[in-house]
Amino acid sequence: MASFEQWWSWTRSNGLRLTGVAWSHAPESMAYGLLALAPLGTATGPRAMAMALLGAVVANLVATLAGAGRLVTAPRPAFALLTAGLVTALTAYQGPSGPLSPAVVLALVALGLMAAGVLQMLLGALHFGDMVKYTPHPVRAALLSAVGVLLLIGALPAALGAGFGQALAPALAGAVPGAVLVALSTMGVTAFAARRRTPLPPMVWGLIAGAALHAGLQALGQPAGPRIGVPELAVPWFAHLNGAAWVVELVSQRALWLPLLVFAATVAAFGALDTLLATSVVDGRLRRSRDANRELRAQGIANVLAGFAGGLPNSPSVVRSLELMDAAPHTRRSGVVYTAALLALLVLVPQLLGWLPVSAIGGALLLQGVRIIDPGLWRTPALLRRRASGDQAYDATQRRLLVENWGVALAVVAISVGLGLAAAVATGAALAVLLFVRAHMQQVVRSQHTGALRRSMKVRPPEAAERLQQHGERTVLLELQGALFFGTADTVRASLDALAPSVQTVVLDLFLVDEIDATGARILLEVAEDWARQGRHLVAAEWADRDPRRRIVEAVGRSAGLPPLVFARDVDRALEAAEDRLLASTGSALAPHAAITLEQTLLAQGLNPAELSLLRGELHTRQIEPGALLFRQGDPADGLYLTLQGDVGIRLPGNERRLVSFAPGSMVGEMAALSRVARSADAVAETALTVVWLPNEALDRLRREQPALAAKLLNNIALHLAGRLRGVTQDLSAWVARTGPASTTMARNTEAADADARGAAH
Repeated sequence: MASFEQWWSWTRSNGLRLTGVAWSHAPESMAYGLLALAPLGTATGPRAMAMALLGAVVANLVATLAGAGRLVTAPRPAFALLTAGLVTALTAYQGPSGPLSPAVVLALVALGLMAAGVLQMLLGALHFGDMVKYTPHPVRAALLSAVGVLLLIGALPAALGAGFGQALAPALAGAVPGAVLVALSTMGVTAFAARRRTPLPPMVWGLIAGAALHAGLQALGQPAGPRIGVPELAVPWFAHLNGAAWVVELVSQRALWLPLLVFAATVAAFGALDTLLATSVVDGRLRRSRDANRELRAQGIANVLAGFAGGLPNSPSVVRSLELMDAAPHTRRSGVVYTAALLALLVLVPQLLGWLPVSAIGGALLLQGVRIIDPGLWRTPALLRRRASGDQAYDATQRRLLVENWGVALAVVAISVGLGLAAAVATGAALAVLLFVRAHMQQVVRSQHTGALRRSMKVRPPEAAERLQQHGERTVLLELQGALFFGTADTVRASLDALAPSVQTVVLDLFLVDEIDATGARILLEVAEDWARQGRHLVAAEWADRDPRRRIVEAVGRSAGLPPLVFARDVDRALEAAEDRLLASTGSALAPHAAITLEQTLLAQGLNPAELSLLRGELHTRQIEPGALLFRQGDPADGLYLTLQGDVGIRLPGNERRLVSFAPGSMVGEMAALSRVARSADAVAETALTVVWLPNEALDRLRREQPALAAKLLNNIALHLAGRLRGVTQDLSAWVARTGPASTTMARNTEAADADARGAAH
């Protein structure tokens, strides 16, 4: 009893918000129903809308109960186009008894949907969900673009006032000005509302504006196109059929099998992609993980029962699921209440939907189609014409990547327009296999090293170096390669989850990562946010500030409201920062940048007090400002330097990547001092610097007058050089292992990156 009272109390407090969300989704669902059954004529419109809503009700309830909840299952534009293609083929079919009646066509659509649900269940049972995630981003973007183009073609006649299912050429010739104005106002208000945070979804504001304008035009006697009408539930599809005789007739007409099987397979494929993408996004927002294959089976059961009830195909929608989470984020009960609200609208007050104009619905779908199309489809030619100069230049590898992705998109879109969406899906599947085999045979995690094996180029005093070696397992360097998209980024997340809880910092070496899509970027951002909440650090390295790949990550972060990913200039800087944090967390007496005494330097190791006094008498102190040069390449060797406070980096002129960096207590310039040749590199103060200088003349004097002291000094210099040589050898081995070319970038500008991030949500 107490449990029921708690449930009822929660429903009363959240029911109004959930009802508003459910009712705001209804117009879009009805629009997809009209588009799906448009080939049957305008008389089927009221039933088509009811079938779309009924399918959403059944599918949502079943998927919520059978799956992990919090996903909103709804009619999708791809399903509407696939259903319209199947209905067109069925209405054109001439059997022994003549053309098929509308009732038989709807029955066959229901059977096709149930078959698609069975295939989805089979995919989940065979754990194909883990494989579908590895569909390359260019293929997914191409399929979405194909859906967007077909949606534009299907919705344009309605926006022009001709209604759904009408031919495009006559609709253009007989466009109704008032209907066009209503469609444009719907699109404009929807786009404006999308830039504002409002209690209602942007499409609802657009439809309200379109309906108001439609009513005003009609009041002025100006034609503005028809209204869509009131959804009408009809007698179940199987009630019109002649029992077993119909089944026998269907089996005998084998020409119907192929379109039904193609429809079922294509719906199952799109449904699997939608399910896994929505699962990843919602679970990322909730910071939890569900069994994707179980969710795939649940969505399959939902489509089987939706088909049996006379509904249309459904799959999870990312946008609708996130809106449901915003309304009630903490419980799966929200799915049940959402379903009840949708059913109440359909059964009790369907008249609320009947006043919507057809042209307003068409305008809303036109805007959806534009948003679904990948921006690279029309921006790539302009990108290819860019001159090879500045930050926006593209090298040969980048241009090849641009052309390949554009070619995939054009091929899939052209086939979808010419042969239909099912043929485009088959083409996309073939291209997915080819791209995957070519580009993703290698593991995305190329290597993994702890801080005990891979250190920064920072040379530290012995005590600090020993402490870093002792606690090196708290820092991990992951070298990644290839492309970061849905599947590979998920693999990176799994590798990070498998690390020991004691790991404090992970550095992602992105030097060999040639591209990243919005899904891969989102996964990295979510993992970084989780690590930050645990007081741990995830740092990405090797992508410059204006690198297009980095800008995609930043654009996705802005779009999803996630904290930015921390980027370091290079792996060396990232490892140095990780080592500084490790020294601070382990209570090292030698904190980074802290001043030290002469006794703590490498040169003074093993000297007795008298020898220290003699050495101190030969040294000269210098103060260097941050960014200033201690010496430059080509300068004559005038002695060696000891760092007492601050850091000094050794670089080649004109190169920001340092060869080595010295912490307090290190020797600088000792090779030139011993060989008496010119300086081989620049020495730059990375922070405010205090050094002591041992001139060449002083070292020569100690050799003559204090040979025992000079021997100890030379021994310490030799040990220092040996340690540096080991570090250089280790670093060179890591760089030589990078057999790939210089890092290639994903060829998109910032606007395209923002659009790519938004496209993932659709």
